[in-house]
Amino acid sequence: MADLPVSTVYLLKRAELAVRGCVETTFAEVALTPSQYFALFLVKTGEATSSAELARAMGMLPQSMTEIVAPLEKRAAIVRRPDRDNNRILRIELTAGGERLFERATELAIRVEKELVDGFAAQEIEELNRLLSGLTEKAEAHSHHPKLRRLGKNGAKNKPARAASNRRAHRRAAARR
Repeated sequence: MADLPVSTVYLLKRAELAVRGCVETTFAEVALTPSQYFALFLVKTGEATSSAELARAMGMLPQSMTEIVAPLEKRAAIVRRPDRDNNRILRIELTAGGERLFERATELAIRVEKELVDGFAAQEIEELNRLLSGLTEKAEAHSHHPKLRRLGKNGAKNKPARAASNRRAHRRAAARR
């Protein structure tokens, strides 16, 4: 077993666990988990504005989002309101308190990131970011990626919002028949 080469996937997982541990400890200062921060980030940037969209973006089951969204709602960091076009969809928005929490958590995230990359040259950080982005892109396009397996290879090319919109249109058409 000692002859096994060190795997990129193994090193990536080790790095993820090590970094996550640092981030979890840092975010404890504002009583957030890394997943809750990521959810706030996705809502803030508009990448995901419902529990279902958050679940897709975070690679989770929609049912699991309750564990992330409910505590944020309980502490008044977010509100959920019915979508204007579809009352069954609850859109998530940051409250003023959620904006302040996000800003403070972002400050902490930037601080810990600076500490972790201290000693790396700017070009090394740029290269690392480029390589990680490329690896992420390849993984998300890989046939074993959960999004592709759920959507089918052709469906993965559609954006989630468009796919959801298409499903709603099909349901409405079926209901009229």
